[in-house]
Amino acid sequence: MNKQLLVVIALVGVVSAYQCTKRETGQYKYVTSAEGWDHCDSNGLACCYYINGTVIIFSHGYNNGSYNPNTHCEYVIDLDPDCDIVVCASMDFSMNGNDMVSIQTMDMNIKWTGKKKPFNSRIHGHKASLRFTSGPEDPPEGSKWSMGIVCVPKTEYKSVCEVCDEIADQQETGPDGDNILQAIN
Repeated sequence: MNKQLLVVIALVGVVSAYQCTKRETGQYKYVTSAEGWDHCDSNGLACCYYINGTVIIFSHGYNNGSYNPNTHCEYVIDLDPDCDIVVCASMDFSMNGNDMVSIQTMDMNIKWTGKKKPFNSRIHGHKASLRFTSGPEDPPEGSKWSMGIVCVPKTEYKSVCEVCDEIADQQETGPDGDNILQAIN
C-alpha cells in the first residue's frame, strides 16, 4: 500500500509540474512580466496572465487597431475570496469571424464567437479563466477588444451596469502603450 501511495504522490507531482512549467524551446523566447508571459512563434502568439486584482485586459495590438492571428491567450483570474467578479466588455469590442472569447468557472461557461459582442455579467465567485483565441486569417483593421475584470465585495450590492459604467471611460481611453493589463483607478 505504501508503494501505491508513493506512485500516486509521484504522479501528482509530475502532472502539477507539467501544468505549471513554461519552457523556452528553440529560437523562441518567452517575454515575462509580473503578471505572466507572452510567447511568439511561427504559429502566432500564446500568452498566459495571472490576475489577482481589478484590471482591464486589452487585446495585444489594441492601440494599433489589430491583434495577431493565431492568438491563444488565457487570463487566470483569482481575486479576493470576498469578491464576486464583474466582467465588462468594451463598447468597441470587435472580433473577426473565427475568433472566440470564453469565461469559465467551476459552475459555468460563457462563450462568444465571431462578431458577437460579449455582454457584461456578474460571475458569482472569485475565480475564473478568461480565454481568447483568434483564427489563422489576419483580423480586419480596427479589430480590438478590452474586458474589465472588477472585484465587487459580496457584502456590497452594485448592479453590473453601475460597475461597468464606472470603468467605461478608462476602457475607452485604451492602454498606456503596449500594456495588456491596466489597473483600474
